[in-house]
Parts: sequence; C-alpha cells; structure tokens
Amino acid sequence: MATRTQLPKITVVVPLYNCEPYIGECLESLVRQSLPDFEVICVDDASTDGSLGKARACAGADPRFSFVALEENRGQSAARNAALGLAQGDYIVFLDSDDYLVDDALEKLVARATAQNLDDLYFSARSFFDSKDSQDLFWEDLGRRAPFDGVATGKELFTVFAQRREFFPHGPLRMVRRSLIEDHHIRFYEGIIHEDDLFTFQTLVASERSSFLSDVLYMRRVRLGSTMATRTQGLATVKGYAVCVREMKRWMRDNAADLDDTFIEAMMRQIDWLVQQATQSWYESDDEQAKADYLASLPKADRVDFYADFILRGEAVEQIKEDILRPGTRVIGDAFVRALRLVKRKALQKYRLSRT
Repeated sequence: MATRTQLPKITVVVPLYNCEPYIGECLESLVRQSLPDFEVICVDDASTDGSLGKARACAGADPRFSFVALEENRGQSAARNAALGLAQGDYIVFLDSDDYLVDDALEKLVARATAQNLDDLYFSARSFFDSKDSQDLFWEDLGRRAPFDGVATGKELFTVFAQRREFFPHGPLRMVRRSLIEDHHIRFYEGIIHEDDLFTFQTLVASERSSFLSDVLYMRRVRLGSTMATRTQGLATVKGYAVCVREMKRWMRDNAADLDDTFIEAMMRQIDWLVQQATQSWYESDDEQAKADYLASLPKADRVDFYADFILRGEAVEQIKEDILRPGTRVIGDAFVRALRLVKRKALQKYRLSRT
C-alpha cells in the first residue's frame, strides 16, 4: 500500500456532490483495486447531503484517500481542478462519484501505459441503469469499440475513433499522464457543463503517444437527473457547448497549418455535432428573456460567431419544420425534396469516407 512518503503511480480524482446513495459503491471499488500504488483525492463541492461524511467513512484510515471540502458549490470542473492542483501521481484517472471501477482496472492501465510509455490511454466502459425509465431515456454503447493495440498521436487515434464512429469524449474514460496536463497548462473550463468535450480535446491534441485498451474497466451509472441522462439542459447546454466550440475552433484555426487534412475533417465533424446539440437546445428553450440576456452578455466578436454557428443555422432547420407542417401539397413536397437531397448528400459523404 502507498504511504504518504511514496509518490503514487496514479491519482484518482473523485468529485462529490450530493451523491450519498452512490459514493459507497464508488469508493469501495477503489479499496478493492489489485494495484496498491495509487492515491484518491475526493473533492466535495459543497454537498447538502451526507456525501462527504459517507465518503470519509468508506475510506476509513486508508492513507491513500484524502478529502477536500470546497466552501461553496462551484461545479464539477472546479472540483476536478482543485484535485489536479494537489495530485502527485504519474497518471490521472477521473472517476465520477456514482460510477465505479472494476477491481483490476488501475493495474491494467498502469501495465499498458508503462509498456508503451503512453501519454494518454483510452479504455472501455459499460453502462448500467438505475431504472427502466433511465434506460428508456438514454442509451450509449461504450464497450464495443474495436481494439487498437498500437501507439499513435492523440490526433491520429481520434481520427481512427471518429472514422469508426467510436469516439467518446467523456473525461473518465481515459488515463492521462499528469506531466502532459501540467506542461500544457490544461484545466477544466469552470462554470459550464459538458466540460469534458473541451478537456479531452485539449489533451488529445497534445498527446504524442496514445492508445486504447478495449477491456471494460469502468462501470457507468445511468440515472434520472444526471447530466448525461437528461435530453436537454436548456441554456446550460447551449452555454457549455458554445464555449467548447469557440475554444476548439480557435485552436484549430491557430494550428491549421500543422494539421493533417483527415484530422481537420474528423474534428470539424465532431465540432459540428456539438453545434447541433447546442442549436437544438437553443430552439427548445422558450425563455426568450434568458436567451436575450445571454446574447447581450457575449462580447461582440463571440456574438457574431454565435449568430453564424447557432441562431441562423437553427432558423434554417426551424423553417424546414414549418414547411413540412404547413398545409399545402407543394410546400410539403418542396420540404420533402430538400430533406431527400440532404440525405443523399450525407450518404455520398459517408461513401466517400468509406473509400478513403
């Protein structure tokens, strides 16, 4: 077992917020790990239930566990960043407080990362559901990605995942070398949700040695009320994805001359998916005052991009919906033809990608 005088191989970061029913299963999975050489930093984000007390009780006197209590609720990004500032491990693993790791997860990760001298190691997960309602609401298959045994840059591996439609940006589904995070001054963007998209982007473009371990090491709970199982978070989704899109596009423009065309296309498709999610949330929100206030809060340069990326694009989609629903055979027919043309273009694009 690691002691306070030993530097651990892995730091496991566990943010806590009102997770009392789940934190026991989460931390018990860490106590059971076959690898002894790790530390756990639990950061309580001003929970209003007994999360922190239950977490301390689960850890007992185990010196590998330490606890930080934030004075006010600042969000998951702030909790993770607080832990990153204290971490001592060679590698960082993020574990959400309602999920858990299989018993030999850390041992397998260290063995693979050490053997291949990796900066970044992705791994598989399996989703499980608290209820039938949560299963009906949300579905994702995180455990069937094809193996990738070699070593590639982060950009190359992302391109492979994207072409297979197997890229998942979730922060907890990968282990990252701590020196990569520190050397590139990377932290989670605070004050937004969907922050994993940006953090994963920032680390993958910096990684020179990445790989994928297809073993299922992470058990991901799907429950009603969680961010991932909620179809829309309204303006919170818009704001989060808008920040990610802005920062990712800025980096892509600044570094475009050094990027491979296949990576550019694959990453811009990923960014476009974020735009689609934000646009949908924008037009599903009926709080016009909140939307007006948000637009007014943006610097004018960001407002220009927001109009181009989200509002005007969304208006075009909404117009197609209105055309389809409007009485009149000709209007419906015109909209149907436009939709068929769009499907045809998408099919041709997929065909061309499959031939490359």
